[in-house]
Amino acid sequence: MEAAIHRLTEGMAYLSGAAFLILSFYMTWDVLGRKFGFPYSGVTDDVSGYTLAIAGTWAMAHALRTGGHVRIDVLMPFFSPRVREVLAAWGLAMATVFTGMLTYYSWGLAQESFDMDARGISMLQAPLAVPQALVAIGFTILTVQAVLLLVLALTNVVPKQDAAPTPATYDV
Repeated sequence: MEAAIHRLTEGMAYLSGAAFLILSFYMTWDVLGRKFGFPYSGVTDDVSGYTLAIAGTWAMAHALRTGGHVRIDVLMPFFSPRVREVLAAWGLAMATVFTGMLTYYSWGLAQESFDMDARGISMLQAPLAVPQALVAIGFTILTVQAVLLLVLALTNVVPKQDAAPTPATYDV
């Protein structure tokens, strides 16, 4: 399961990077089009907002797995390896709770938007349930990744009956 989630989150991260790259070309063309009289879409704000929200959430699970997230470790070097493992597991537990809440409420928002056929107020009139559901998918995968990493961390933190604890595999 760990390998499958890793492949999935890595693929989502690559899709996010590609989306950001395409968005940069799109925004550049649109800005230049407005400035110099070329054709332009006029919906750059909507497209960029949807892309940033979706691609940002789709890359979060991979960032959590690889340690690409922001973390401030001022006191960690002063603790023993065992205390660091426990604190890392605690941090993962809190991240799991937080991502679980994000997942729950983002799916609720997408469902509510779908039920009332909510649409953006711009020219696009995009159904809001679509980008909201894509964001919810990103949060869902992030929560699955957090749970998996928490389970792996706990198996390293909680001593086995017949074996000494091993160092944590994931530094989170």
